[in-house]
Amino acid sequence: MKNVIITGSSGLIGSACVEKFLKEGWSVIGIDNFAREKLFGTDADTHGNLDHLRDEKNFTLVEADIRNNEVVIPLIKDADAIVHLAAQPSHPRSLEIPMEDFQINAFGTLNLLELTRKYNQEIPFAYMSSNKVYGDYPNYYNYIKIENDAYKRYENTALDSFDEYLPIDGCGHTPFGVSKAAADLYCQEYAINYGMTTATFRGGCLIGPHQKAVEMHGFLGFFTKQILLQNKLFVYGGGYRVRDNIHSSDVADVLYHWVTRPEPSQTGKFGKTYNLGGMRENSVSIYETIAAIEAKSGLKADFEEAPERESDHLWWISNMSRFKNDYPEWSGPKKNLDDIFNELLQNWIDLLHLDIKLQNPDYFRELRK
Repeated sequence: MKNVIITGSSGLIGSACVEKFLKEGWSVIGIDNFAREKLFGTDADTHGNLDHLRDEKNFTLVEADIRNNEVVIPLIKDADAIVHLAAQPSHPRSLEIPMEDFQINAFGTLNLLELTRKYNQEIPFAYMSSNKVYGDYPNYYNYIKIENDAYKRYENTALDSFDEYLPIDGCGHTPFGVSKAAADLYCQEYAINYGMTTATFRGGCLIGPHQKAVEMHGFLGFFTKQILLQNKLFVYGGGYRVRDNIHSSDVADVLYHWVTRPEPSQTGKFGKTYNLGGMRENSVSIYETIAAIEAKSGLKADFEEAPERESDHLWWISNMSRFKNDYPEWSGPKKNLDDIFNELLQNWIDLLHLDIKLQNPDYFRELRK
């Protein structure tokens, strides 16, 4: 039985990866210091995300910081793979805590890479990066507003989606984007000049039932919760902004594909970068999100326009052609927008003990025929 270390194992993607690797017959060591509650408050506490797995004989949860070498080194020595997901995940929060953001995202990743190089260099090392490594460079493109029965959004006049050739410098990032870019580049460096087997996955909006959404991170889950509770929402920078969303189980599937069959670059070395997202079929604007939650819940949203956040994307749709070319057996995300919204709504309805019955289960499919 192979052993995988999953850092940030109690988080949205971490818990999905724990489930995926256990299902595939791996032994899983989860590492988490449960810092999300400290960063974002009690609503963000992730302790409960792994409760349903605590009795799994092949799962061990280690409550520790990834910078605690005394704990981490023995685990790395016995590992067959590392999936590194631990992070400070919010770009607006990083503006308030730039030093802590760097320590967690950049130094934490470098520390894991160096320990892996020293003690178990041959194993695959998958790193969950972010599309924020591209900063606000996507905003340099021209956009038009589309408003019809199916869409109310910005649309890029030049590109259908963004691939990995988008520049990462000459633009604003926030400290979060910088720390994730540094970690991303270190992963590439440890492959190119130290010979390690690494890859980075530049995720966009990642969503699923275990997301402890807060205003500073996880807009889709947060919007769902606020509308169900009939609380006011603030739409930062206008509602025409577009994001593609990918379900946590689909992210775990992508990472599992790579770990079990790492692909080098054209130079024969590793350190490959992959954009990771729901692509065009799972893209949605803020206004479209609000409309969908209203239609599916039967509730009216109370929202107010608010100033734009620093270095925020106007429009992001991921191009996953590189991953599809390397892994042709991967057929794309299994969860569509209706699946994602229906699950989120039902999950919050259950958690909040609300007497609401879901409506329009095929809302997006019917709307965009």
